[in-house]
Amino acid sequence: MKYLITGGTGLVGRKLIAGLLADGHEVHNLGRGAAKEAAPKGFYFHQWDGKSVPTTVPSVDVVVNLAGASIGQRWSEDYKKLLVSSRVDATKACADYLNTHEKPGQVFISASGFNYYGDLLDTPVREGAPAGDSFMANICKQWEAATEGTHARTVTLRISVVLDPHDGPLARMLTPYKFGAGGPTGTGRQGFPWIHIDDLIATIRFVADNASVSGPVNVASPTAIRQQDFSDALAKVLHRPNFFRLPKGVLELIFGEMSVVLWGGAFVVPAVLQANGFQWKFPEIEHALRDLLK
Repeated sequence: MKYLITGGTGLVGRKLIAGLLADGHEVHNLGRGAAKEAAPKGFYFHQWDGKSVPTTVPSVDVVVNLAGASIGQRWSEDYKKLLVSSRVDATKACADYLNTHEKPGQVFISASGFNYYGDLLDTPVREGAPAGDSFMANICKQWEAATEGTHARTVTLRISVVLDPHDGPLARMLTPYKFGAGGPTGTGRQGFPWIHIDDLIATIRFVADNASVSGPVNVASPTAIRQQDFSDALAKVLHRPNFFRLPKGVLELIFGEMSVVLWGGAFVVPAVLQANGFQWKFPEIEHALRDLLK
């Protein structure tokens, strides 16, 4: 099949593209920079501005939209605008592209976040739960709304915390834990929705191939844990203590409004994936961490 991918240089995009190419698929990747090396077989790079898909991109079978500025830095007012525009503009561009490159059976898979539900902390949420009213929830609502209006089967992935040892939250947590300064954030009792990077990649490919899946999909492990459970498991795998706690007030002082991604959380139930028979390779947190940190 032919894939069009935005955000292909990010943590998820790089691994997704590598797997697709290994299985013989054709991949068209949109990026802001120039191609830096010889392209492998089946890979085509297209430079873009994040607002319109270049005319050099042919009709494809699957569009996977992963574009968006990182949430992992302090949020100034200007950066908050970028968090919104980088997601909404790219998603609208993908929708416009699909409307001008119609093809039977096309699939539109667009990233979103579990933050759609707001700062619920300890409330279980399935895909039918209402949206929250926080800054991140409002981003996710605009992000998902931008997918509307195409003929394609559309899936919005409400992605949980993605665990990978080389990039993302887990990679940044390793240093304090290794120096004995690790521990839970906030109260430690808030839900900690997570997904192993390999299970996220498998989810994207699963929904691309499964015609019965559409609409919002919670992307999370089926095993619900609290932030304290995650901290305990990470400390156990690393053979380090985890008694150092960062309460909400301290996090807000250090990180400002962005701190909500550290002290917030929810118990995200992947009901759609469960109903459609998706099989997680890493449903348990300790097993996942041992694989990632081996």
